[in-house]
Amino acid sequence: MRNFKRPYRLISRRSCWRLVQLYHQGLAEGKWTTQLGALNALGVSQGDLSMAMQLHQLPEKILDLFEDHVDISSHTVRIIRHTIRRDGLNTVLGRIDRSGASGAKHSKRTVLSIVKGQALESKKMLRWSGEDPAKIMSRTLVLPKNISDRYHLGVTQGEWNSFSACAQALGISRRNISDAVAIRELPDSIRHLFRERDLTFSVGRKLLTLKRELGLDELLLRARYKDSMYDVGGRTADNILSEINEENIRPLSAFRRIQIKKGRGPNRLVIECKDPKLLLRYRREIEMAISKVLKKRVTDEEFVELMRGMSSTQRAATSLANLLPSTFRPRSS
Repeated sequence: MRNFKRPYRLISRRSCWRLVQLYHQGLAEGKWTTQLGALNALGVSQGDLSMAMQLHQLPEKILDLFEDHVDISSHTVRIIRHTIRRDGLNTVLGRIDRSGASGAKHSKRTVLSIVKGQALESKKMLRWSGEDPAKIMSRTLVLPKNISDRYHLGVTQGEWNSFSACAQALGISRRNISDAVAIRELPDSIRHLFRERDLTFSVGRKLLTLKRELGLDELLLRARYKDSMYDVGGRTADNILSEINEENIRPLSAFRRIQIKKGRGPNRLVIECKDPKLLLRYRREIEMAISKVLKKRVTDEEFVELMRGMSSTQRAATSLANLLPSTFRPRSS
């Protein structure tokens, strides 16, 4: 099969600004009297010419954002007009004011991201992330958070204004980018149940599925009283997901009697319960809890020496204060 290469479109056919100039020039010279008569001569479609004629209907505040009016294509005009119809002119102009973009010139991609509100949203997401742009650029694009931050940074810097353009520039699938952004937009109370390195695409997509199936309000309600990985040591992502999904729910009587007994041999304990299979899923949490208990009976010699040194320093400071005149001596409580 032969590779078909799309022919290069002349600047007069791509640029709405130049197309309008040529149309009015032809009217003045009598080459045509209607838009229909100009189509064949200019070699453009009726849709492109119609969009070009609507260019000057856009507010000056939007047109002043472009660094080069010749770069404005019919596709650009179509997106801007669609955004104005969908969100309202006042909303679009408000986005421009809040973004601080007025008074400066921007590329076509950056202008579209400002008009559609992507620039404001990306700036907000980057503020929440709290990462330095240089650090975002240096991170490996594996975790959803890293990909999401890189996408939003690119939007604010005018590198792209869509998932497809970002995917092509970074060499990452579009699905991964869109999912990474969606995972990053989950409420903090859900994302913070997991450590950053444990919130992978596999875990994040399961959360997105639960959000679609249960609804955001129900998902927030189920996640409200769940222990996070930061609160309880040994928590696993699978256990948190199964708890949110309310899998393997048992009656309270199934765990009414749990006993820990000494097993055979000097280094063995036995846990007796009615459902050991379910309890085994939490073995990491149980191990961490036992380790926490053992720390109460374990002494670290270096830690003891450190505490003794701090106590002696505090006593020396107290004795030095007693040598001060009564004017400067700290008052007794």
